[in-house]
Amino acid sequence: MRMRQLLAVGIVLAVAMGAVWLGAAPGWAQQPRYATTKVADDVYMFRWIGHQALFVVTPDGVIATDPISVEAAKVYREEIKKITPQPVRYVIYSHHHFDHITGGAAFADTAIFVAHARTRQRLLELMNPNVPLPSVTYRDRMTLELGGRKVELHYVGRNHTDNSTVVLVPDQKVLFAVDFIPIRSLQFRVMYDTYPMELIESLKRVELMDFNILVPGHGPISNKDAVREHREYLQDLAAEVKKYLDRGVSLVDTIRQLKLPKYEKWGGYEQFLPMNVERFFEYYRRGV
Repeated sequence: MRMRQLLAVGIVLAVAMGAVWLGAAPGWAQQPRYATTKVADDVYMFRWIGHQALFVVTPDGVIATDPISVEAAKVYREEIKKITPQPVRYVIYSHHHFDHITGGAAFADTAIFVAHARTRQRLLELMNPNVPLPSVTYRDRMTLELGGRKVELHYVGRNHTDNSTVVLVPDQKVLFAVDFIPIRSLQFRVMYDTYPMELIESLKRVELMDFNILVPGHGPISNKDAVREHREYLQDLAAEVKKYLDRGVSLVDTIRQLKLPKYEKWGGYEQFLPMNVERFFEYYRRGV
């Protein structure tokens, strides 16, 4: 069963998720509450506790992603002002989950909101007053142009949700992808809203894209190797779960017996491997 019903507890889950990603990076938890980091020329990452967003500065304004939360968005806006006096002209929602986009209203005076068409559909159902509805949507691919810079929006298939957007800054080869590519960490809990096998295909499409720097929604900045590594983890997990199921092993015993030593040093291994196993087991057993 899909987990849309759990969106009401998204903030609670987000705190837990942030703790896992923090644990995946030595020293990360000791960092200040927020920070802005230059990733490439005129490309920056804004971090608020365990959540991250990307923004691109141009002579005519700023293209920003995920305003995170009401509190975070106020700081996000001030951090952008430290770098440029130009207003935020576009805000891109990576997907519809509220732990990444609830601060959108902070930018509503100057920005156009952009997202995948299904992100808008989800937000129409949920109607959060702090999340302005996207007025510009796309289905497969879109390019935003501002001040001589291009930012590409790509839909790479169903993965963490059915409406996730991957943001590419092509001239700097920087990619921003949220929640479906943990950096050397397991998938979160029972993989809420996730389409297991389509997630693997989605990662393959990301691997074909032209980028060198990967900025995730949580955790340390990485590169394309992290995408390959996570795809391999999911493929290894899926293959092992299928072996147990084909032998008639119960879910309880599969969770107890199945180990993946190759990934035991990854973030969330002890906590989340049993739940990741359960998600793939249910996929193979029930086809959902």
